[in-house]
Amino acid sequence: MKVQKERKSKILIFDFDGTIVDSKAAYYHSMNKHLTGLGFSKKQIDEAIDVGLSVAETLRKLGFSGIFRFWLKWKIMRDVLRKVNEIKKCRDVDSIRSIRARKILVSNSLSEFIFPVLKHLKLKKEFNEIYGAEDFSDKEEFIKKYLKRNKINPQDCFYIGDRAADVLLARKIGCKSVIISGKCSWDSRKEILQEKTDFVLDDIKDIKDIL
Repeated sequence: MKVQKERKSKILIFDFDGTIVDSKAAYYHSMNKHLTGLGFSKKQIDEAIDVGLSVAETLRKLGFSGIFRFWLKWKIMRDVLRKVNEIKKCRDVDSIRSIRARKILVSNSLSEFIFPVLKHLKLKKEFNEIYGAEDFSDKEEFIKKYLKRNKINPQDCFYIGDRAADVLLARKIGCKSVIISGKCSWDSRKEILQEKTDFVLDDIKDIKDIL
């Protein structure tokens, strides 16, 4: 009798902004609105945002500290939250429903933004677990600890994002990087390819072809 080998289950860890939803304009508009009046140029702001940190860490990178940083973050997020109903899905995001794997969302956005957007777009139930910026201080360490705690081999994990920084993150974790280079990606295809990602896809629906 031929015995079939048990197929290892795959873990898909998704980024949120630029991968699942097209939220780039909302963040850029709000941060430019509040920071240009404080003496920062649009170029300085864009470069800080493009590193891929949370709003709080981006403001820290720009030199803000203490209570003022959190007050400024509140003002920025207040404007972003006002645009919840304007946020749209990235191309073919609905296709994740047909992907048979454990799907986890780990985002530098706050849950107060993530959950209303997912509810608005009817996507919340598509993820087994959802973690926002308030759940960790360092995304890399958080994912490493998550995988260790759940006894998951990083080689069975795919990190799915939209930026060059996501390739570097996946590499540090030890999992495969999958970058969706589409209309709502925060980085250009050229920037992504420079980091030598494992997979670069045009649409989320193509993930099924690499599992």
